[in-house]
Amino acid sequence: MKVVNFTQIKDELINNMRRKMLIPVIGSGFTRGCDAYKGKVPSGKDYSEYMISKIAAQLSLAQAEIDSLKRDSFSNVSDIYHRAIPISSQKEYLKFNFTKVKLEDVKRKFLGPFWPYIYTLNIDDGIEFNSCYRHIVYSNRPIEKGIFDNFSCVIKLHGDVAEMLTYEDAKSEVFTQKQYVNSLKSNESLLKKLHHDSIYQNLIFIGCSLDDEIDLLACSSENEIGKAKYFCTIKEPSPLEQFKYEKYGITHCIVFNSYNEIYECLYEAGQEAEKISVNDLDEYKHFSIIQLADDYESNKPFLFFGKSLISKDHAISIPYFFISRKVTASIFDNLSTRPLQFIVGSGCSGKSYVLVDIACRIKNRDVFFFETKDRLTDQAFQDLTCKKNCVILADDTSLSDDQIEYFVSHISFLKENDVNVVIAVDKHNRAVNGILKLHEVQGDIKSGDIPQIPIGNKLNNQEWRQISPLLTAVSAGVFKETDTIVDNIINLSKELSEKNKYYNIVPRFDSVPEIAALIALATERKIYSARATQLELYDELAIQCKATVPLIDQESTWTFETSFDDNSSIKYVVNAEFWLCYQLGIFAREEKNHKAIVEAYKYIITRILSLEGTPNLLRGDKSNSYGAYILFDSINKIFYSNKTGGEHGLGLIREIYEGLNKLLSADPNYMHQRAKCYIKSAYFEKEQAKKLEYLDKAFRDANVAFQVFDSRYNEYHNEKIYISASHVLYTKALILSHKCYVNSYASVEDNTIAIHTLHNALSSPYNTYAFAKKDSFNYLNVVSKIICETIARKTLVSSDAYRDLEDLFQIISE
Repeated sequence: MKVVNFTQIKDELINNMRRKMLIPVIGSGFTRGCDAYKGKVPSGKDYSEYMISKIAAQLSLAQAEIDSLKRDSFSNVSDIYHRAIPISSQKEYLKFNFTKVKLEDVKRKFLGPFWPYIYTLNIDDGIEFNSCYRHIVYSNRPIEKGIFDNFSCVIKLHGDVAEMLTYEDAKSEVFTQKQYVNSLKSNESLLKKLHHDSIYQNLIFIGCSLDDEIDLLACSSENEIGKAKYFCTIKEPSPLEQFKYEKYGITHCIVFNSYNEIYECLYEAGQEAEKISVNDLDEYKHFSIIQLADDYESNKPFLFFGKSLISKDHAISIPYFFISRKVTASIFDNLSTRPLQFIVGSGCSGKSYVLVDIACRIKNRDVFFFETKDRLTDQAFQDLTCKKNCVILADDTSLSDDQIEYFVSHISFLKENDVNVVIAVDKHNRAVNGILKLHEVQGDIKSGDIPQIPIGNKLNNQEWRQISPLLTAVSAGVFKETDTIVDNIINLSKELSEKNKYYNIVPRFDSVPEIAALIALATERKIYSARATQLELYDELAIQCKATVPLIDQESTWTFETSFDDNSSIKYVVNAEFWLCYQLGIFAREEKNHKAIVEAYKYIITRILSLEGTPNLLRGDKSNSYGAYILFDSINKIFYSNKTGGEHGLGLIREIYEGLNKLLSADPNYMHQRAKCYIKSAYFEKEQAKKLEYLDKAFRDANVAFQVFDSRYNEYHNEKIYISASHVLYTKALILSHKCYVNSYASVEDNTIAIHTLHNALSSPYNTYAFAKKDSFNYLNVVSKIICETIARKTLVSSDAYRDLEDLFQIISE
């Protein structure tokens, strides 16, 4: 711990305040002695002495018992006081001494609008009565998401006098140990915020004694990340006091000449910080370009493990083997007429390389580039939409669905402001397809207004000819023209005589939380410090980072990524996505590890549900952030399963879904994704009976999901619910088509039901045969097969299906 004066630490405090990374914790010393309604605000010590005097009088205590109480903790004294003294007497004291508190001008200035929010250990109304921080957040009540972005908040950890005096069953007071434990149990979201701020934020303690403060703001992590805790005092701490402060994680003890000087200096620092505007968006449009030489060592991390081309200091590295893909020319051809474009491809198809290519080519306009590991807060996104004559490049995972939808619904605005937006989208992302179709159905856009440019997972002949000499120049080998990009990378890696050094970097798999940290990174691709706290993975992420840097790394956040609601100071990012999935795949090859992997998924989902609530079967009104964890394509990407590698993969994935059943069975999205798992399982199964067993399971899950979505739509008439129902209806039709194929179309009844269901599915504007043809779950194109088989032999279906059959045949013939 450092003992400093304000001058020595001033610049550091101003910088933290400028970035909204300094949060005050205000104790009883701040309002002690201030005038109140009919008295003066006591300090914690004053209040304790008052309670002891009342207890002594009420219970007729002997002097020895009084002396014993004086040695006891504040919380224990408070517990006895609340049980021994009449409620009316307690409330009168609170009213006289804790309400209508008047602060001196110097304190009112200190409470200026330069703090993100304020923690206080006080129950009086001094802060909210004298400042803009009027929105009170109680420690023992669940809080709404976004509250800190929308209001200037004061978080009252020990309760609020107004609530105590207003309600007979007041619950905000937190003085006794029992009250404190109950408050933590009842407010998981605030508990997580407290924990996050105590580890990842800079805190400044003002008017706090730290002697008997029963709060979490002094807790620390096993893996410190260099954040400061400042303690303001007016006297030099003794060696013994310094040890006490260090116990609470205090890093700096700032010594002032007087209490007023504390408030004056911090007010001046706040004023200075407000003069220096910070907008990382303006900085983010600048990047340097580094062209790599033709040596093996500098190129191999980009080729073999998918290392990001953009570093944390916003420099773009261009590997020697980098080539322009054909789709890049198509995108440039569209820039003058199409303000919004999507690049659509699978993982490892080169979407990010195309975005980098575009960024490097544009010289006459500002370019804003947001990778997978970035995100935009709503305020930052609003600032971005005000930019003119610029190009915005983004991976779909850096934007929310609402932000993508804004671009879709404002293409005229983009064109008027000379803004081009290019978004790389995973081909399995049906949310984007749903958004486009919804606005097309509503008449906001026309088909073709927004190009969706496909990028293949194989290089075409020209691209293959272009990259081959570049790969040989760096001694990496030669791609096979017929193989996918990812298969070529795997094959070259295996063939190299020198073992790639990144194979030797292995993450930790020693515990379920450590495995959960890796799964979280593989799924979300970046974990912000607030999210790490929500998932209770802060130590494990730090451990994985230390074990695997630079492949998993810790980065400071940009201002456009943070808000008061989520003030994450750091994020953990995956710089080699392919490497991480490879390591998890290796771990999953041993069946004995499957239980730990399933438990890791349950660990994550359980913590998300504890914050966000369990799914509501019929209403679906709970927002959730576990969606990516239950997507079949997401899990399958991590534990890759295909013809050559993967029955072990599908077996594990089934175990994951079945392990989550008790937690998520009320969520139709989960049921839909599990149905997809069973469809894929049927593909790899050789026995007909087993194939049909998996397809039956798939149909039951899809049918439940459809019934729930259909019920919700009938209740709320929300078009987005209808989109979900349409997608599940298509899955039902697909499963029935698979069953008919496996049974060689032997059952007229089954064939007829399949045709009717398929007709209903493809009649929806949100399902198309163009999608079905490319759908990996429609293996063997059973959708086309059942239509062609039954149109050729109409005796395979009942006559009531003829009209639907003819409509379907026309659909697939167009």
